[in-house]
Amino acid sequence: MSNPGTTAPARTGRDEPKQGLAGVLGVGKAFGSSLKDTLGGVGLRVSFWSVVGGVALLTSIYYFVFAESLYDSQAIISIQNKASVASGVSSILGSTLGGSATSSQSTETVSYIDSMEMLRILDKQFRLRDLYSSSSRNPFWRLWFPSVDEDFLWFYQFMVEIDSQTDVGIMTIDVLDYDRHRAQKINQTIVAETEKFMNQINAMMGAQTTKFARTELENAVKAVKDAKDPQELSVAEMRLSAAQQALAAAEGAANQQQVFIVPISAPSLPTETTKPERLFDIISITFVSALIYAVGFLMWSNVRDHRKA
Repeated sequence: MSNPGTTAPARTGRDEPKQGLAGVLGVGKAFGSSLKDTLGGVGLRVSFWSVVGGVALLTSIYYFVFAESLYDSQAIISIQNKASVASGVSSILGSTLGGSATSSQSTETVSYIDSMEMLRILDKQFRLRDLYSSSSRNPFWRLWFPSVDEDFLWFYQFMVEIDSQTDVGIMTIDVLDYDRHRAQKINQTIVAETEKFMNQINAMMGAQTTKFARTELENAVKAVKDAKDPQELSVAEMRLSAAQQALAAAEGAANQQQVFIVPISAPSLPTETTKPERLFDIISITFVSALIYAVGFLMWSNVRDHRKA
């Protein structure tokens, strides 16, 4: 028994942090246990059908309440290349003309339609920047940063779909818009501007080809003048004749349209909206959510079984 006259020894400074740490650990364990119980209870309540049904409900609300209907104006065009010049001339100009015209021109056409240059032309005529960023548009699918050209171009590329078969030079252009008449007009402008662009490329190529042929002719004339013997003169004259033919062919080709945009199907005027495909999208998203739930449930069950073991 302790003496009433004596006092208990005072706690040192080292004992207080130990007790404080023990208290923190105790609170942490209690919180962890509570969180575990809560998650376990939630896991029991969040069933497969509640998750899938919730996703289906939210998706349906989005597509039938918020998502706007879009018209699709479709055009199918063919990029036709005029017959090449004679094989002899082609061998001389081959390095300038390059390889497969159909494939390269189809690639150039797709790049141009998807480019900022085309978008500027369309924006100037149809005010697409204001249209895509209007507050009346779907709040979940709207151009929120219209001043950023990269975002503007990305949104435009979503609204204009291109399917190019470069091996045969056939291209399908789908223009999506909130108004069916505007969708058709935008598609018509794209086709017209694409043909204008290809003609500009042809003109530039023609000018370069003609310049190359004239330079070759000048060199051939100089070679004839500088010939020192009949053998050199004969070779120089053959070169001169080929250069003259090449120049005549190049000038003739430069004065003719070499690429034609042939409309297989002119830009259509849609009569009803086709996108989004509401039922298909709802079913697809619900199916994916069911798969994600199933995979997650299997992973969680595996982890839980390992912990118990």
